[in-house]
Amino acid sequence: MNDVRIEKIKNFRQLLEVAKRGDEEHIVYKYKKEATNKEPEYIEVKYKNFKQEIKRLSTTLLHLGLENKKIVLVGNNRYEWCLSYLSITTGNMTVVPLDRALPDNELEMLIKRSEATAVIFENKHKDLIEKIIEEQPSVKVAINMDDQEAWKELLQKGEELLKNGDTTYDEIEIDSNKMSIMLFTSGTTDAPKAVMLSQNNICANIESLSHYLKLYPTDTLLSFLPIHHTFECTITFLFGLYWGTTVAFCDGLKYIQANLKEYEISVFVAVPVVLETMYKKIKKALEQSIPLEAILGGHLRTILYGAAPMDKDTIIGYKNLGINSTQGYGLTETSPVISAEADDRKRPGSVGLVLDNLEVKIEEPNQEGIGEIVVKGPSIMLRLL
Repeated sequence: MNDVRIEKIKNFRQLLEVAKRGDEEHIVYKYKKEATNKEPEYIEVKYKNFKQEIKRLSTTLLHLGLENKKIVLVGNNRYEWCLSYLSITTGNMTVVPLDRALPDNELEMLIKRSEATAVIFENKHKDLIEKIIEEQPSVKVAINMDDQEAWKELLQKGEELLKNGDTTYDEIEIDSNKMSIMLFTSGTTDAPKAVMLSQNNICANIESLSHYLKLYPTDTLLSFLPIHHTFECTITFLFGLYWGTTVAFCDGLKYIQANLKEYEISVFVAVPVVLETMYKKIKKALEQSIPLEAILGGHLRTILYGAAPMDKDTIIGYKNLGINSTQGYGLTETSPVISAEADDRKRPGSVGLVLDNLEVKIEEPNQEGIGEIVVKGPSIMLRLL
């Protein structure tokens, strides 16, 4: 598997073409469905079905007159979120992922600022979306991901359109360099900034990162961090898709350990505070002579982390347990990775090497070499709004 070729991609249609490298029967998503009894029902989605549903949903959205329009996407890490994201972007629409944890007044402000024509949401925000539609006539379409009957109807509508010869989706030409993703980030200012990213921005980041870090079709990732954020969205969702992995959705912070075991997770993307807390619990369990397999399931081979530095003793501790760790550095405006440790080049505490398609310099460094980091390359945002 080490000789899997790194494919050049410029947009998400090309990403879907290389996803799973021809094995369409492979599982792309695993998740639990709410059950009436105590035993959960596990759902598995194959790559071929995922791609089919993207085309169906996108065709329906296009039929609703949403081509070239902005669509807000707000919800938890879930299959419908991933399906919506790619149905929007591969259909020549702009996705606006928002943080589901924001208070209603902030969500309302961002939806209005985005000038979105449609909103895809969860029950949690149903009342807010209804209020916005009443006050904001420009929002013409509202889709509730928790309304499973309505969701099925959307997919069935797309299937009917395709059977009847609708070729709108196939005829669309993706402009890889225009804005396709609008992300709001507070950064260091009070008012959230709208970061404009193209599909080529993100694909360039995925392709370059692949020279430093490789995943495998045998890997299963746990989607835990908020998926609206570019770190989770690019690394777990899109980078995982590029390498043909399986993604399982976490049940929540207190279920991480259980999910690592039940889904046989091999790659975990997280932030240092989570990994440091988890390591303390592992150490305590090992001191009680509980085997590592009973704690983590015996499949975890690597952890990927960023957003903050991790304690060096924790990094070394994971390594001594046979669990590799890779740190990266970046930000929303850079799609997001600027630098990362490579599989064969690591140092505890380092943010690694600058990606090979980026140029980085320290602007006006002081005597200690500290200054503003300036970055140039194909994964840098188009601009701010």
